[in-house]
Formats: sequence, C-alpha cells, structure tokens
Amino acid sequence: MDTAAKKQALRSFTYGLYAVLCEDEGNVNGFTANWLSQVSFEPPLIMVSVENDAKSLPMIQHSRTFTINVLRTGQRELAGALGKSAFKHPQKMENITYTRTEGQYPILPEALAWVACEVHNTTPAGDSTLFIAEVIDAGIIAEGDALTMKEAGFKHAG
Repeated sequence: MDTAAKKQALRSFTYGLYAVLCEDEGNVNGFTANWLSQVSFEPPLIMVSVENDAKSLPMIQHSRTFTINVLRTGQRELAGALGKSAFKHPQKMENITYTRTEGQYPILPEALAWVACEVHNTTPAGDSTLFIAEVIDAGIIAEGDALTMKEAGFKHAG
C-alpha cells in the first residue's frame, strides 16, 4: 500500500468536530471527536470512536453516558484545548466552562446544540473503542454553522 496515498485519501473524508463531555463519580472530562455519526433513526443511535489511551474511555465505560456538543464555526481554540490529552494536561478542564442540563448532563453553553447519550454497545476498533449509544435527551442552544475539521485545520495521521 502507498502510505502517502492512503493518508491523502483518508484526509479527504469530511468530518465535523465535536466536543464530547463525560462524567464519572463527580469528575468531568472532555475531548474533541470527529469520528462520530448517527447510525439509526429508531431508536436514535449515535456512534463515537474514543482512543484507547484517552482518560475519558474508562469514564464512559463506567458511567455509560456522555454528551456530544456541536461546536460552532470559529471555535478552533476551544476544540484545541479539549483535544489535549488529559493525562499530559491534567488541568485542561479548569478553563472550560460547562453547565448541566435538567437531567444533569454536562454541556458547553457556547455550543450550537447538545445530545445526551446512553451507551448500548461497545466494540474494540484498533487503537480506539467504538461506542454505540442512544440519544436520551437533546437541546438547541444557538443557530449557526458547525465547526469542521477542514476549518479547524486539524489532521489525523491517516
């Protein structure tokens, strides 16, 4: 396989850039995710891929819940802050403002929208773990355009 061609081809896929927040035993963490998609209308199911070395992985595995926040265009800095490893930057959430829904799910008040999810299935997927989760609550915060990987200028290795 031509490694350069593989990287270029995979980098041509279009992705949104989302902030996923999770909470376990009173601890809140967040990360950016772009390997995320709706996979079913009924019930409404979402798929998100989480890196196996992420702090959030065991938190989601234990709590079985997470919230997806749709970032706005122009929120590259917020996405970058959340994209840092919580193990290498243990204070990264100190400057991230979040609130809670009526159902007590952590959300970003500056996002466009949020979706609270409850994990149904977990599948190993190479260097990541795939979660299939049902949408159990959702809200719209503002109107506007969503942040994309292309706008943010972030790249995966491919």
